[in-house]
Amino acid sequence: MLNLKKTALAVIALGSTAAFAGTMGPVCSAVNVTVPCENTAWDLGGRALYLQPSSNAGLLGTTTYTASNGTAATIGTNPQWAWGFQLEGSYHFSTGNDFNLNWYHFRGSNSKNFVGPVTVTNLGIDSGNFDSATVNSLDVTGNSSWDQVNMEFGQHVDFGENKFARFHGGMNFSRVGYNSTFNSSLTLDPAGTAATATQYTLSNKSSSVYNGFGPRVGTDLNYDWGNGLSVYADGALSVLAGTSKASTDAANIVTATKYTGTVARSASNVVGELDAKLGAMYTYAMAQGDLSLDIGWVFADYISALKDTSDADSSFGIQGLYFGLKWVGNVA
Repeated sequence: MLNLKKTALAVIALGSTAAFAGTMGPVCSAVNVTVPCENTAWDLGGRALYLQPSSNAGLLGTTTYTASNGTAATIGTNPQWAWGFQLEGSYHFSTGNDFNLNWYHFRGSNSKNFVGPVTVTNLGIDSGNFDSATVNSLDVTGNSSWDQVNMEFGQHVDFGENKFARFHGGMNFSRVGYNSTFNSSLTLDPAGTAATATQYTLSNKSSSVYNGFGPRVGTDLNYDWGNGLSVYADGALSVLAGTSKASTDAANIVTATKYTGTVARSASNVVGELDAKLGAMYTYAMAQGDLSLDIGWVFADYISALKDTSDADSSFGIQGLYFGLKWVGNVA
């Protein structure tokens, strides 16, 4: 009888242990963080950019010109979309290391021509008497520019089978700018009588440019969906030390105008720069390397980079679509 009781107690204890063990659920294990095997390769790539620049203030010559015949033009803060390009090349070595050099280039223009005689308002010649004038001809043009050259050293890191990241650091050289040109033949009548009307040839050129150089750090995050398709999100931060330059050159303007002659200003300026990309990529494996097609959205912002001749500042931003190809070839 005693042996039977001992056996029953043992069975109950084992059953109880199994019941508690069953409530723990699945056991998770940490994902291994690894670097690729040692490899040597080169890559070359190019992208087409379709971008629109912008600023957060009207100091870049932003003006809406409206004529009495109904036509209008806005020149400045939101110029038209335009094409640019990006070129890059990399050398891959050791266990997931790389050296990358890339260049973004953009030039955009927005222009308008009025043929008179029409009355044009908001000329910007003077805050009082000459905001409106009869124009015989008027040409206004705004041009935006962006160049960014990045030199990066990167490290590829795998997080499991389908996730990986590239951590990179290096240097950034950037040049951003805006300039506007205003040329007109017009009739001004400040007293409101035909006897005081006078013909003037008016020209005004203004520009604001920033050149800067400094350190850059960033991370590229990738997720591989399989079958050659992947998505990615890249981000980077730079701190640039450089110079902001501004000038205004006005000629043949009436004496009541704000500027007569040339005004120029130059100042040292430390600027923070942020840029990011979101995109998708398809990679096709070939006998002599891999060919990748990618498409996505890019934006960059230079905080308080541009100044005018009165020392007012403005950020310069740019964003838009890109698409392109990259070829990666292993070195035997």
